[in-house]
Amino acid sequence: MTTSVGPGFEPVLEESLRCLKAFGEKLMGTAPAKVALRKPILHDGTDVYVTALYALGFFVLNWGLRLLVVEPLAAMMLGKKSASRAKVQKFAQSSLEMIFYGSFTVFGLLIVPQQPWFWPSENWWIGFKEGATLAIPDDLKAYYLMYAARYMQGVVSVLVEHKRKDFWEMQAHHLVTVGLIALSYAYGWNRVGACVMALLDPADVPLHTAKQFKYIGDARGGAVKPLFQNLADVCFYVFGASFFVMRLVLYPYIVWSAHFEAARYFEYDAGAWACVVLLYILLLLQVYWFALIVKVAIKAAKGGEAQDVRSDDEEEEDDKQKKKKK
Repeated sequence: MTTSVGPGFEPVLEESLRCLKAFGEKLMGTAPAKVALRKPILHDGTDVYVTALYALGFFVLNWGLRLLVVEPLAAMMLGKKSASRAKVQKFAQSSLEMIFYGSFTVFGLLIVPQQPWFWPSENWWIGFKEGATLAIPDDLKAYYLMYAARYMQGVVSVLVEHKRKDFWEMQAHHLVTVGLIALSYAYGWNRVGACVMALLDPADVPLHTAKQFKYIGDARGGAVKPLFQNLADVCFYVFGASFFVMRLVLYPYIVWSAHFEAARYFEYDAGAWACVVLLYILLLLQVYWFALIVKVAIKAAKGGEAQDVRSDDEEEEDDKQKKKKK
């Protein structure tokens, strides 16, 4: 007697391509007017394997672009003589983060608001008791699983890239996000989950743009440094404003809806409470990071420079590298 431990590679690849096809059609505006809704394929782990396949693809794409394209360009932009290895790596890291956050911001804007249940928020919960919220179109499924895959590869990438002061907070954020996505997808909270995902990405685009400007200004120095520092400051303030609106105004509304509004439509069980707890943990992380943002803003207002307080200072990193050489 033989036993099967999974769906096999062919069904996983077929499901992956089916979702990507629907995703591409949605982005290109060629999706059919009526689309079929399907429930998650969890009985044989197909969707788990699809997510893992996407995560592997993102990991290869991330590090392939970084090592073959972004780091060589970063060395040229920063100046090969003045840029240390640490500075090049940090610039490349911010560049890839900007690309991924920017891409998923566009994906979220093109897919999530187009869903018939997007607003008002009561639509997130209507039909949950009957199981109607489990079924989703393939384009949203692709967005959902790719989002989880991106954070899965992020858990690994954070281990091998330049370490930041908030390393453990970032890992907690990645793990909570993956857990929340997985639970909400399997449990039928994908509507609120998709709204959370669409809110979390946009603010990070100006943040990483600010960091790139700062790295260039610091490396090039001279007359161009004030220009790039001013550009970095502007981007940082845009980041702070967008972070506050999206993560401390709109996102808490989602948490309120999940905790209180949803209770009007069904009784909470262990799954619902688990989702709510994860949402609150994510909210606490946003409050922590906003406190760091305020700290930087106060420093800049007093005449200092806006910089990423989550990262080690360049001088600290240079000292570490010198000690390693000795």
